[in-house]
Amino acid sequence: MGLIQQWRDSKAQELHREGIRLLNRGRAQDAEPVAREAVRIRSKVFGPDDATTLASRVVWARALERLQRRAEAEAELREVLRLAPDPTGRGELVRRARLGLAQVQVRTGRAEEARAEAVLLLELAGQVDVEYTHAAMEVEAAALGTLGRHAEAVARWTELEAAAAAGGVGVRVLKAQSDRTQALVYLGRFQEAEAQARALMDVAASGGPGGVLLGMAARNALVLSLAGRGRAVEAEAETRTAVEQAAGIAGLDARFLLTARLGLARALNAQGRHDEALSALRPALERPTPDPVGEEELEAALHLVAAVTLLGLGKDAAPSLEKSSELCRRTLGPNHHRALEVGTLRGRVLAAQGRLPEAREALRANAAAWQEHFGEGHPKTRAAQQALAELG
Repeated sequence: MGLIQQWRDSKAQELHREGIRLLNRGRAQDAEPVAREAVRIRSKVFGPDDATTLASRVVWARALERLQRRAEAEAELREVLRLAPDPTGRGELVRRARLGLAQVQVRTGRAEEARAEAVLLLELAGQVDVEYTHAAMEVEAAALGTLGRHAEAVARWTELEAAAAAGGVGVRVLKAQSDRTQALVYLGRFQEAEAQARALMDVAASGGPGGVLLGMAARNALVLSLAGRGRAVEAEAETRTAVEQAAGIAGLDARFLLTARLGLARALNAQGRHDEALSALRPALERPTPDPVGEEELEAALHLVAAVTLLGLGKDAAPSLEKSSELCRRTLGPNHHRALEVGTLRGRVLAAQGRLPEAREALRANAAAWQEHFGEGHPKTRAAQQALAELG
């Protein structure tokens, strides 16, 4: 290798490492051009199918996925698998690419494909690589949640927590606990969710693994569990703390602030303070588009809460409801908690428009779905039944 090639190789290695570092710090927008340049240099020096080039393409794909350029990310990952020397083998490059592909699939609503990819990754990792085994379990649990199979997701998160805990209480264990807590909220198991959320907040406050982000995720689950038990005033106090905390951290992923604002709006809506709820949502609703950091599932929640707020104010909630419904159809299974929430609200909006036969039909089907998938005693099942009863 000549001196110029050696210099280029050294530069590409530096860019590759910098791209990973930026991604690990949540700075995907900065990581993307860095990783892209590493791919360009390595392709020129070593060729497009060299292992180092393919490794940089995986990092680039990760950055693209974080920026919601998911079609591009998937194309890169599939090309990596096509060019890999042993695309069906157990090499780390293949495992990285398959993990990235599964993550793209679960975040684009293709949960069944993601589960299949996760199962394959579990087979490839075997007992050789615990890291990829645990990552595959994460994807499978997330896919189950996306499909609306929340009880199965809870079981998988519990299994992952136990498996990961063998190496000590690290970030993966705490993340599994956090994700499990969110699923417990969906299932209406609010007391369990509240206890787990408070425990995670204590870990975060003590400086344990996961830090501030773990604390914010746990607080969001706490807010939802409090609101689910009718403790909206307490939920409001927690969300105001969350909003203040998220707004005060420079460079924080915007999703955390949006999540906090959604929690505040939910708590205010529960108290009939819809004007204040709309004010809490306005920064998110009026932000420039496209948003490079938003997630479609989170966007679906934003427009759902906005629709609830507008309906409470006696305003036209249909456009916000349709946006939420579209996003749910694109990214979530039909029996996901949020998709069924949209169904309940659709019946209420139809009723507000005076379209009573359509409202009855929609709410009858929605109440039946809640009962089938979440049980007679779930609060949202009762809410759907009540909305239907109010139509007479």
